[in-house]
Amino acid sequence: MTFTSHQELNKIITLLFKDYYSRSKLELPFDMELREFAYQPFGKDTYVRHLSFGSEKELLDYITHNIPLHLFFSSAKYQIPSADDMELKGWIGADLQFDIDADEICNPKTISFCPICGKVLTNSKCEEHGIATTFSEITGKCLSKALEQALTIKDILKDDFALDSKIYFSGNRGFHVYVECSGDCALMDSEERKQIVDYISGKCSQKFKGGRENDPGWIGRLAKGIEKTVFDEQVTIDVKRLVRIPGSIHGKSGLIVKKVESNNFSFDSSLCPFAGSAIFFPLITGEFQLLDSKVKMIRGDPIKLDVCLAIYAHLKGLGEVKLYVR
Repeated sequence: MTFTSHQELNKIITLLFKDYYSRSKLELPFDMELREFAYQPFGKDTYVRHLSFGSEKELLDYITHNIPLHLFFSSAKYQIPSADDMELKGWIGADLQFDIDADEICNPKTISFCPICGKVLTNSKCEEHGIATTFSEITGKCLSKALEQALTIKDILKDDFALDSKIYFSGNRGFHVYVECSGDCALMDSEERKQIVDYISGKCSQKFKGGRENDPGWIGRLAKGIEKTVFDEQVTIDVKRLVRIPGSIHGKSGLIVKKVESNNFSFDSSLCPFAGSAIFFPLITGEFQLLDSKVKMIRGDPIKLDVCLAIYAHLKGLGEVKLYVR
């Protein structure tokens, strides 16, 4: 059997992605003409960058002919977003974002295996084939903890900085808290954003002990038992970061980058834009958590799965989608 990586061009998944983008509704910034756009094609490890579009139709026309595995716009606003030299783009501001990963909070169960022979590995690579695939089980319970962090950050931004933000499921293993900035907020440099990071993370909060729950700021939060927040600080500090486009599909899961309105979040097939079933060819034997389902697999034995579970397992490297039935 010839090994095919999860990044390899799979015609079934490519066609499903293409069909989705032909009818999708993306959430784009009002000033999209100032943003750099980028995407990662199927079967490639690199991004196509420095793209610029003046309308959603123009962008959708492009991506239906250039199907993205991942799709982004820049948090930064530029005078010339299509310039291929970052110094020539002319930075004129950036939005503020926070990236919360569930696997930084919960230490998920992880398994490493050889996709060629199916052997579970204790070393970094298979001694015989020199390759390895790693699968981490992200659960709904773990994502709920990550969402709690996102909601706390949203509250701090509003209560302590008077900044309105939106929360998005990243499409894979966490959440993004996003502030559309203008004025002084947009013009903050990395050092100023670092000061916000230090405050929101709670690094200086311990000096505020002894308060009451209804006290403002970290005094009240500590009284409520909130001691810190966990997020990727570098994402917030970076003034030229790429942002996953809400409404796009995450290429490592097949799930939609989706706005979260409250703490009512379910990690299940409702996050997937596809319907139908698929025949899945496992590369490993075991029982695995796929979204909200436990699935038993035997290496080499094809199984019928809901297409959302099959695509999720394929993009996680557990096997191959061989047949799709709508």
